[in-house]
Amino acid sequence: MRNLIYTVLSIALINGCAKRGNPTGGPVDSIPPVLINANPKLNSTNFDSEEIKLTFDEFVKLDKVQNQLIISPPLDKSSYEIRPLSGVTKKVFLKFIDSLAKETTYTINFGNSIKDNNEGNPLTFFSYTFSTGETLDSLYLKGNISDSYNLESDDYVSIQLYRIDSAFKDSIIFNKLPTYISNTLDSTSYQFQNLKEGKYLILALKDVDDNYLFDPFYDKVGFIDSLITLPRDSIIDLRLFKEETSLIWDKPHFINSEKIGFGYYGKLEMKNIQFESILPDSVKYTFTKEIDKDTLYLWLSKNNFDSLNFNLIEKDTTKLTTIKFDRARDTLIDSLSITPKTSGVIHLKETFRLSANIPINDIIDSLITIKDIDSLNVAFKTSISNNLDEIDIVFDVSPSDNYRISILPNAIKDIRGDINDTLQLSVISQSLEDYGNIFLNVVRNNESKFILHMINPNGDIIREFKNVNQDSTFNFDYIRPGKYTFRLIEDINKNDIWDTGNYLRRIKPEPVYYFPDELEVRANWDLNETFDLNIKQSINDSIN
Repeated sequence: MRNLIYTVLSIALINGCAKRGNPTGGPVDSIPPVLINANPKLNSTNFDSEEIKLTFDEFVKLDKVQNQLIISPPLDKSSYEIRPLSGVTKKVFLKFIDSLAKETTYTINFGNSIKDNNEGNPLTFFSYTFSTGETLDSLYLKGNISDSYNLESDDYVSIQLYRIDSAFKDSIIFNKLPTYISNTLDSTSYQFQNLKEGKYLILALKDVDDNYLFDPFYDKVGFIDSLITLPRDSIIDLRLFKEETSLIWDKPHFINSEKIGFGYYGKLEMKNIQFESILPDSVKYTFTKEIDKDTLYLWLSKNNFDSLNFNLIEKDTTKLTTIKFDRARDTLIDSLSITPKTSGVIHLKETFRLSANIPINDIIDSLITIKDIDSLNVAFKTSISNNLDEIDIVFDVSPSDNYRISILPNAIKDIRGDINDTLQLSVISQSLEDYGNIFLNVVRNNESKFILHMINPNGDIIREFKNVNQDSTFNFDYIRPGKYTFRLIEDINKNDIWDTGNYLRRIKPEPVYYFPDELEVRANWDLNETFDLNIKQSINDSIN
């Protein structure tokens, strides 16, 4: 009996020792690295070292440090080196290759580039400050950056300060590095520290080339009307805008014998491109612009050219350009293709739209028919877009209907004389209960004319009113369920479009205001809202 009990207890003990539970682990590490030593020390004066050594309490890695590192006043990237750029380490080194300026306070901001190796926790906006003189400058400046037109602002915006002296000119932003520089990184706020007393020009720059110089062809810019004075000024907000620049032509490129591409930068005006060659009457041509790209296309009907000469006119010059035709590439010529941009469902107050890959020259309405659910003919009108690449077929869309669109051959003809194949298309409409309505009461803050946009989360304009010249209620009916907001543009020059600014001419963009809340439209539901410009909106107010 005793042996039996001993045996049972032994087995139980062995099984108990062998059984293992699933490891639960400890709490996730959320603590960023800690600087435990800096050599030379932080906030050193009379700095004369060639290298800075930073030691942390754990292994760290540098993440995109070449993009995140901001040194103010700025140093050329060839004048210093940082290591290690890859791998993990407890020590980070920054070595100065060139001499530093005398009697100057420097701030080295690492942004969010220093992260612990395990969880990637960033040491947010870690900075190292020192002075090559006897004292550290101590003034500060901060603020926010917004976009002059869009609801969302760019990230990684450079904010630049230029100290005013006897040689100062407004053009300094094109050819001289700033005295101080900060960056929003991945936020919309900025802050300068350790600034010197004095007067400054302040500038915000979406610096595409990352060279701290303003290039109007690529960069967005933001400025205020006056100089700032430190220590009097401490909070400055700026709005970014893209200037409309003078036209510059890129090198044209041959696509095929019926299509030539002309790249350009700046404001396109058709008078700035002219044929130097004489075209026979038998050759038809037209120009179209590629959507969302700065490319102009010349389309030609069938021809036997070996080359064509063009005058490309810029501000101060005219470029005589020759395009040579490569007949071996004519196999790339496309045939006319018409595809529906409206498919499946056509919404109330919507236009039925077709897209063409070749510019359209003519439409014959008698070869198009539209029938409704009762097989009755529906009256319509057609039009070709200004860019000749879309066809609108406009008809009254009734609720809960079914439409069949028949387009016979020869109804659509392109620039070369080619015609469409037979098209049989159908769309349905939805019931009134599938839509919502918004009744928006607009209260202006001045007597200017305004433009009112209803926009979706992608920034697309859903509805537009261009003549908002009095306080009134605007009816946005038959709106699809979803989230929307509203934008009011103060149309100061009354030209029905938003006008941007110009730095050298000290012109600011036309003010843009956004409704403070995103509105959710529900099916079979009405919203009554007030857009009052006398109440401060959330962003993009007319500031500075």
